[in-house]
Amino acid sequence: MATDKKMPGYFDYIVVGAGPGGCQMGYFLEKKKRSYAILEMNDTPGSFFAVHPRHRTLISINKRFNPFPEPEYNMRHDWNSLLSDDPELRFTKYSKELFPHADDLVRYMDDYAKKFNLNIHYNTQVEKIKKLENQAKSGENFSLKTSKGEYRCKVLLVATGARNEKIPEHIKGKELMETYCNHSLDTEKYNGKKVFILGNGNSAFEAANHLAGAASIIHIFGDRKLKHAWDTHFVGDLRAVNDTVLDMYQLKSLHVYQAVNLLEVAKTDEGYVLTCDDIVPHWREKQGRVRFKLPPYDHVICCTGFNYVDSSIFDDNCKPVTKQGGKFPVISNTWESNVDNMYFMGTVMQCSDRKAASGFIHGFRYNIRTLHKFLEERYEEVPYPRELYPLDINTISDKILERVSVSDGIYQMNNVLCHVLAVPDFDPNMKGEVKAELYQDFPKPYVLEDAIKGRFANYKHVFVIVLAYGFEDFGNDGKYAMEFAHFPDLNATDCQAFLHPIITYYKNGDLVDELKLPESLVLRFDIPLTLDQNPDVGNNRMRNFINKQLNLKPGQHLYEGFFMEKVSERVTPFSEDEKRRVPDLSVFKTCIPFSIDLKPKMT
Repeated sequence: MATDKKMPGYFDYIVVGAGPGGCQMGYFLEKKKRSYAILEMNDTPGSFFAVHPRHRTLISINKRFNPFPEPEYNMRHDWNSLLSDDPELRFTKYSKELFPHADDLVRYMDDYAKKFNLNIHYNTQVEKIKKLENQAKSGENFSLKTSKGEYRCKVLLVATGARNEKIPEHIKGKELMETYCNHSLDTEKYNGKKVFILGNGNSAFEAANHLAGAASIIHIFGDRKLKHAWDTHFVGDLRAVNDTVLDMYQLKSLHVYQAVNLLEVAKTDEGYVLTCDDIVPHWREKQGRVRFKLPPYDHVICCTGFNYVDSSIFDDNCKPVTKQGGKFPVISNTWESNVDNMYFMGTVMQCSDRKAASGFIHGFRYNIRTLHKFLEERYEEVPYPRELYPLDINTISDKILERVSVSDGIYQMNNVLCHVLAVPDFDPNMKGEVKAELYQDFPKPYVLEDAIKGRFANYKHVFVIVLAYGFEDFGNDGKYAMEFAHFPDLNATDCQAFLHPIITYYKNGDLVDELKLPESLVLRFDIPLTLDQNPDVGNNRMRNFINKQLNLKPGQHLYEGFFMEKVSERVTPFSEDEKRRVPDLSVFKTCIPFSIDLKPKMT
């Protein structure tokens, strides 16, 4: 055991990197008074944000005011704070901007590390990580050679964030390109210039937006159709705050985006000539691939993202398996790499989640909280926390509704983290002695692939609780989220598009049933959506579902209608003219999208 917390030596846990991910784990380790050290190559926490994003505006939302008092609910909309027990240490107190300056995050990170006395070893460069063999008795699994000396640990937690720029290997002349990290931020240098930007993500469009008022032409070429975050619901896809160039493109202002493959960059006296190719399955005379050269550009800037694994620091005996050309590590459902006792955390957690928020602080902070609970269970013999509730329909229903209405982890990590309510088999006459057990924020893939017939094998009844989008239930008609502009069918609970609770029931390990609750304009399901609805609709649907599975009150069935009266009495029929303009709804075999409008009037 190290005698000095700031000196090299042995620690049970070593965290590599003092960015948001490393500091978040440090908070939990410090709170439990575990033996740990955070190794940071620079002299301040969160140093990545001292440089990035290059144009200094974060795309993580800083929403300071919300209509409800619960701290968890408000953390749903605070994208920059790390988790802690101190309500004063919230990022919302550091900036009033909806999209804050990156310097404010650096300042916040420094205060966070100092406030919680995190054991960060600054200016400590990790040079090589080696797996120790035959050290089972000592508990020393890894040796880390650093600029300050050798460290050893039982558990290695890698939180190094974005490591280096990912430049497409296939491009001939790629060394002639400027990059996101090294292109000039002085817009005067681009006045009247023709600029080509390679990339289709936020970094490419961030750079383009910065230059849009100076360059005469900006052409952004990516390798695929654009993915908008408002359609995919993944925060790492193109955000609206960065899409100025698309607006200019469609309003004929010379800036353009196309999905074309760049093959070669050549420098000429006139500028940089680019050779590209594209697929043309839509050409009438012949389909295939076509190659062409573009007129010269004054600047070519590569903005194709980052790699999140630096394989050079790992010895051959513990080199983690990677995917996507080395961009991401391959990790388990509990974020462990193929190397035992080596975990990856922070923004790299997005490698197994492209549907929620793992790439940003507001997502991975919850993953790390859960990972810490797994570490406590595996290495410290501290069971994963659970809450016990009596087998009472109202108690169970109220608790589930409270969790889906307030809980922050399953909200930000929608359909990725889940709550689990487990109930053992029970004699109806002895149900007062049996408790329902609630586990919060498990990774859903872990539950479905490992735990349903593993951890929960001795439970007859298991309810998996998530918040999820339902656009896929509408097939191709659900591809574009912003078209869903009308009120959903509130009685058709299986056809909800926006974020809503889904409770899935497993009996003896097998999927049996599912309940979906109606959408909510404020993402709360414990209060009425409208003033003139059935005020108990959510509770009643939940209670009926629980009773159906557990049979706690045989024969009881509560009224489930969204309105107190029948829908036929609530809806005013269309006029004769409007009836003629209703589209043919028979083409929809399942859910009818609430993006449908009446057909135009005949003239």
